[in-house]
Amino acid sequence: MANDDVKLGNPYDTVIVVCGLLSMGIAAVYSVMRIGFDDSLLPVAKAVALALFIFSFPATVRGSDRSWWSSYPFLWIVALMLAAALARILSATGVNAFPVIAAVGVISYAIVFVRWLPRASVWRTLALIIGCGAISVWASGVVWGRNYKNPLFYENFILDGRVHHDSLPLMAIANMLRTYGAASTGIDGLNYIPYHWGTPWLFGQLANLLGAHVLDFYQRGFGITMIPLFFGGTLAFAVATRKLRNGPDADDDLRNDFRFWFVFLAALLGIIPLSGLDAMGAWTSNLLISESYTVAVPCALLFLATALIFYASASNHELAPSRRRSIANAAFAVVGIPLGLVLLGFLKISLMVLAFALAIYALFRLRLYRRPLYASSALLTTILVGWTYTRVSLPAHQEGFKAFDFIQSYVPPQWWPFFVVVQIFWSWLYILVRLRSEGIGTLADLKEAASERRILDVEAVALVAILGLGPGLVMHIDGGSAFYFSDVQRWLAVGFILSRIPELHRTVFGDAQPAPANRPRKLAAKLDNISVRSVVFAFLLLPIIGSMLSNSVVWPMTMVRLNAQTRHALYPPSVAAGIPEGIHGLPRLVDHAILDEGLRRSPNFIVADALRRLSAMPDSARRRTAVFVPQDQAQYWKSLPGDRECSFNSFLAPALASLAMIDGAPPYGCRISRYYGFGSFAPRTRPQLPEDSSPAILCRRATPLGMDRVIVLTFDASGAAIERTIACSPQP
Repeated sequence: MANDDVKLGNPYDTVIVVCGLLSMGIAAVYSVMRIGFDDSLLPVAKAVALALFIFSFPATVRGSDRSWWSSYPFLWIVALMLAAALARILSATGVNAFPVIAAVGVISYAIVFVRWLPRASVWRTLALIIGCGAISVWASGVVWGRNYKNPLFYENFILDGRVHHDSLPLMAIANMLRTYGAASTGIDGLNYIPYHWGTPWLFGQLANLLGAHVLDFYQRGFGITMIPLFFGGTLAFAVATRKLRNGPDADDDLRNDFRFWFVFLAALLGIIPLSGLDAMGAWTSNLLISESYTVAVPCALLFLATALIFYASASNHELAPSRRRSIANAAFAVVGIPLGLVLLGFLKISLMVLAFALAIYALFRLRLYRRPLYASSALLTTILVGWTYTRVSLPAHQEGFKAFDFIQSYVPPQWWPFFVVVQIFWSWLYILVRLRSEGIGTLADLKEAASERRILDVEAVALVAILGLGPGLVMHIDGGSAFYFSDVQRWLAVGFILSRIPELHRTVFGDAQPAPANRPRKLAAKLDNISVRSVVFAFLLLPIIGSMLSNSVVWPMTMVRLNAQTRHALYPPSVAAGIPEGIHGLPRLVDHAILDEGLRRSPNFIVADALRRLSAMPDSARRRTAVFVPQDQAQYWKSLPGDRECSFNSFLAPALASLAMIDGAPPYGCRISRYYGFGSFAPRTRPQLPEDSSPAILCRRATPLGMDRVIVLTFDASGAAIERTIACSPQP
């Protein structure tokens, strides 16, 4: 089998190479966007090395899809967990495992790349490499063309505080998990926040492994490591399901099929203009701006691929199973499935809910409930999923029934008739083409195919599509987050489509008819292989290709424009007046000395600098330290502009200083957000008084948390930061 892979080209090698190229491309864009600011290439290179380790790990240990535990999809999950575990060991023991991880990642990727390079023609290889570069620019634009994340996020906060408030509580949770091991926002002690905090925990560990600030990992490491993983998870799922069917091209190099990449790009970019997609709530940017969704989707697809390999392996060896295989399969059924769904819940609630529904459907559809092993697994899974839901679901998000809320909130009435078609377009496409490929033309045919279990994949896609639409149609979910239920079907359906590209192509276009014998040979050679149907489809593809090209430049242009705006605002007015605004002026806005001086005179520089300096103290010191900022310190409590942002100033110290606050809940009179864990704290009933800042009161709050130091941060009349440390006696 290994020799066949070498001759034919293992498609997983192409997935690994693509992920690595995307990682390096996104890293290059980040570095360009940071030109002129204090930064070095080393942190960027370290993030790339970590990404290469995760992507190439299955090849390093010579994975094979013969069994679930050695399969490429499972080993990608193992690689992610291994990196986080090594980071946790580093935190506990001080042993730095990163040099080994970096060396293994770079060397393994280089070996895969060299092995992969000669297996296809030069022009196909160059096309794929150039395509990866283009998609890197597009993905960078998506994630950094919004104010959720940005290569200049920290500088934007210093400049005027105009950053998206969603990022602050997420970074705060990651820091509290990293520093204290507590799932809390840290605004007033370490109260547990019922939230899907798996991604903040993961990012906290990986930031520790890279020796980076959590803020820097969210703004830099996330794009370099996790966005390529998102793409790779979909591609690996397609390859795994293709291999399960042992098709004639199961071991073919993916470079040889342009249809594969066209469909993948169409799903990413959208086949109609962004204005139309946005009008129907089919957002193409949200998949990369939500770090929890970006991580959870590939993990879910890799887990599903592992489960499919497990089921195929268990079925094939049911008559004469080896003892080793029986133990491994039993472990996956009783431990792997429940644990996998629980971990999905901590990454993203929507993925856990849909995966659980799919698992229960499979249990009854395949009549697995008749077997004690699967029945016990289902019972344990149900209990653990129920428990997990209570641990990761904020009460504020349980807002009750509201019919058609998502449509009414985000879709103009004239587009309502098209909503279901566009929202689950990829599911419609896969279902219809698959039914045609099975020769299903009537309801009787459909019933027969279902009874013979020939279309289980179609049933799975339909189930996820229908259930995914449900939450947005029956309840209110704040911020349009119902999208993270309805969009899941896109990646499941696209994965299945990619796994069957040759078969689906034959279904749509049919086989070429032989040329008539009396037709001139030269004419037959040129035209007989081109069907009228193909010509019609090519004509219809023109507006789709135009839309894809147009959509591909919107976010990169936005990213560059926002970058130029920040730089322009940091330049002195007298100098900036002579520089064109927007993209055209960008090449003249890279002077390090001028940008640095602009940051130092910006309103939030003192606050940001003081908090970042606190984050530099050793882990052992941070774990026993809290920070207190009196609420008469307007320099801190007015850092974010606008009355609506008064809630989110509380997250600045946990996010930037990596320390929990004492008495850091929003000020009295602030209109507090219902979300972001604020429900875990009682609103203030009076303003903060001078006696609330006394050492005795602060220590009384800190010592039950295991902290014996409180740093009081204030600012003098000139705006300079003053740190005063209060030493607290341990509780008797």
